[in-house]
Amino acid sequence: MPVTSAPSRAVLRPALAVTAAVATGCLVLCLSACAPPVATNPVASTETPPGGYTGDAALAELLRPSFASVDPAPAVAAAVIEADGTVRTVFHGADESSVFEIGSITKTFTGELVAEAIARGEVELDDTLDEHLDLAGTPVGELAIADLVTHSSGLPTFPDPDPAWLDRLRAAYEAGEDGIDETLDELLAEARSVPASSISAERQYSNLGAALVGQALAAAAGTDYQTLLEDRLFGPLGLDAASLPLVDSEVPTGHLDGAGEAGDPAEPTTLAAYAPAGGIHATLGDLVAYAEAVIDGPLTGSAAQQAHGEVADTGYFWGLQQVGGHAVVEHGGMTNGFSSMLFIDTTAGTASIVLVNRNLGLEGVAETLIAATGR
Repeated sequence: MPVTSAPSRAVLRPALAVTAAVATGCLVLCLSACAPPVATNPVASTETPPGGYTGDAALAELLRPSFASVDPAPAVAAAVIEADGTVRTVFHGADESSVFEIGSITKTFTGELVAEAIARGEVELDDTLDEHLDLAGTPVGELAIADLVTHSSGLPTFPDPDPAWLDRLRAAYEAGEDGIDETLDELLAEARSVPASSISAERQYSNLGAALVGQALAAAAGTDYQTLLEDRLFGPLGLDAASLPLVDSEVPTGHLDGAGEAGDPAEPTTLAAYAPAGGIHATLGDLVAYAEAVIDGPLTGSAAQQAHGEVADTGYFWGLQQVGGHAVVEHGGMTNGFSSMLFIDTTAGTASIVLVNRNLGLEGVAETLIAATGR
């Protein structure tokens, strides 16, 4: 039902996708492969948090070990949603107005837009890309939305153009620069350049595929992806500070400075035509509202959060898990300077969110926090 007003789990880390080895390895952040950490089950606390944290002291105690050895200390914003709807938050070097890049969590928004477009009759799951985009007569144009949203199409992580493209991306990453600025025409040209030999018979996590799905949805709706996202999700769900900046001038006020693994400064990420794969900038409150919409709101039980066909671990870009008999939907994100995790237990009605302005592995952090809800 349309929203009205009232894989392997992986992350978008474009600058690391400059070699085949990295494209098949370092891009992947797999929550299900991480053993759940041992965690206590503290109650919400109003005591003064330790170590420069503000907000819930008990959550701060859970988070501190994950970031204590990181120098310089990153900005952190985290939340848990309890089964009774209580929201607990904690911050370090950030506050409610701080804007983070959420990376590939954006793909779940694209997945929800797929479900909505199907409900509106704008697309069908078995539509091929060439039905909506200028890709006729190309191998990529023959790929179906159904396979792209589950990363089952075999499409590579990024296109396989000439070495100069890869060199440009590598150099941008090493300099902390925003290296992806393709227009829609350029994105489609890159898609047309992908030969059939580059489309694998095996599942591959594909940022290119997610970008093309988002652009196909926009074309089917007669608009652009940025407007589609704002009109169908940001506005109706009350994500008041969320945005999809496509150029530097659109980077929102309150955007934190990001940093790479070594702490070197990184420019804000604006992915232009690749934005459906990882371009959203948002506050912690925006992601809390998004999670609440999944738990008990307009997105509850969405087709995007269900398994379809033979793929059991991925919905429409959502990662699907069974944890202790509970259904979980989740995704991680990483850009050149930010990391994020979103973990929603739809059975218990609980969630955990972690946002950091640093390229860090956050495996296990979301599980640690959601364990604090007592699910």
